[in-house]
Amino acid sequence: MFEIGKVFHLTHVVEDLDAVDRWYDEIFACDRFYRAVAKFAAREASLLVIGDMVMEPVQVAHSIEGADQAPIGRFLSRFGEHFHSIAWYVDDLRATVRALDDAGIRQVDVAGRRIDPTKAASWTNTSAHAVWTHPKDTHALLEFSEPGFAADPRLAAGWTANRWRDEHPLGIEGTSHLTVLFEDVEQALPLYAGVLGGSQVGEATTEQGRSIYFAVGEGVVEALQPEAGSGAAADLESAGEGVFAITFKVVDIGRAAEFLAGKGQVFERLGDDAVVIRPEHAFGMTVGFTQRALHLA
Repeated sequence: MFEIGKVFHLTHVVEDLDAVDRWYDEIFACDRFYRAVAKFAAREASLLVIGDMVMEPVQVAHSIEGADQAPIGRFLSRFGEHFHSIAWYVDDLRATVRALDDAGIRQVDVAGRRIDPTKAASWTNTSAHAVWTHPKDTHALLEFSEPGFAADPRLAAGWTANRWRDEHPLGIEGTSHLTVLFEDVEQALPLYAGVLGGSQVGEATTEQGRSIYFAVGEGVVEALQPEAGSGAAADLESAGEGVFAITFKVVDIGRAAEFLAGKGQVFERLGDDAVVIRPEHAFGMTVGFTQRALHLA
């Protein structure tokens, strides 16, 4: 069996990586630790820290011939700017590959090539590898890798995310949860509470739809079956099942909203204790901020 740790990163496909990097710097004062072109995958990406979360905006590497037909190019052509996948650290990538294969979940590498579990067993350096699931098998694109795949500063001894809480006007305490859309939320149970070894920690029904919350590794995933007419339902209709949103927990929603407004950000208030930036104002992402703590079992 394998164990999931912290989220490695949340991947977001964009058209203009320079513009998105500037936005992250302006709004979040992020810490950066990577930007490069992966020629074999025809993609260019950044890795940046916001609180306890790493974001990975990624664009097509336009300088590479045929990049539009590589996985990121095809994703952008089909869905436009949109969240792409959740990447988790695991303690044993070979065991992860076996467990996913035993559950009938297909896997590919960064270039979109099918992973052969029997060959994965002979990998001599698993930290140099990562695997992605087929989104039809896991209701979203999920990535798994071992720590060491990148120089993640959060893994260093003594690292802390406190400055985003104590010094930045947004007052980010951490990630509240990641939201994944489902046609039928009951289908999240065998995946997140079964194959991935998580546990169900809450349920809710709101104007947005029916949600089941799972503790997965060091974070929380909200599986959401959207209510008709909601923004999430529109996203499900246009992009299908997959990663929909990130919500940050903040100390003071009033202060966070004032900061966002001062930066010219367009957002929607959700009651007295939450705001959300919709995809048309955040490069295809839904980004929420809430003062409300999740009341989980």
